[in-house]
Amino acid sequence: MTGSDERRRYVRIDRQFVTQIFTPRSDYKTQGVTENVSQGGAYIKVEDWRAFQTGDQTVITFFLPPSFTDRSKTIGLRGEAEVKRVDQQNEGIALEFSRDFQEFEKIDHVEIAGTSRYNKISYYLQTASVLEFADFIRANPHGFLLEKSQNVLDDKVVFQFNTVSLDDDHAMQPITRDFSVASVLESRVIEVKRRKSDKAKNTITIGRASANDIVLYNSTISKTHAYLYIHPSRAACYLVDCDSKNGTLLNGEVLKPFERYKVVDCDEICFGPQTKIVYFSSIALANFINQLRATSSA
Repeated sequence: MTGSDERRRYVRIDRQFVTQIFTPRSDYKTQGVTENVSQGGAYIKVEDWRAFQTGDQTVITFFLPPSFTDRSKTIGLRGEAEVKRVDQQNEGIALEFSRDFQEFEKIDHVEIAGTSRYNKISYYLQTASVLEFADFIRANPHGFLLEKSQNVLDDKVVFQFNTVSLDDDHAMQPITRDFSVASVLESRVIEVKRRKSDKAKNTITIGRASANDIVLYNSTISKTHAYLYIHPSRAACYLVDCDSKNGTLLNGEVLKPFERYKVVDCDEICFGPQTKIVYFSSIALANFINQLRATSSA
């Protein structure tokens, strides 16, 4: 039995992991998302698949989120792989690992290029106690996106939270004893911020492509899915769908492409059928954190 035949015996895992691919031949680095992974290889959807050739030797790094590893942070697994097939129809590449996936080098301190900045609620609970209320709002003028948890974990969503859902009536009211403060502190929050200065000043783009300000790696999200428009006075925030394939919903209402819809505190936004988030202005999140602090210290 050849090495390739041996590897085919391994079961494939249909999971989406953010993946960094480096090709020493051309000194080229790019990023993609796995469709499946086994001990012997992986299939990766990559926007610039044309940059690869069959036989290319690559150094590949998989970023495994806490929802998959049960760790408190993302870890990386790095190893070498050969490009066995360039798939023009599906815009991806098939890789064969030089050694088993379980033998890849573990990297504890990783930063995923192109992903959105996020921290746990516990981080803001700490920093908000150090900063004055006005300073916290000044440092985060455009607000935050808190992803709602799912009862059934969705394997296709990278940002997954092991926490109870924040229903609208719970989010802004005093938290009861039955509310799991410990689990809420583990929830992650995406900051609404621009990553690149060459974009429209008041526009924050959202989508699957790594060029967006907020990157959501999910196969149901379009490469350029939507954007947030921040009014120059910062008094209002608007959501705009960019004619995405699976649509954008605001509190259950389907958005018409390229029309502005005002977003207010605790509005639920759905990017496609699987990714649900709740919008918080900076003031609302600060108040919410104060409620958490009062509950946890009571």
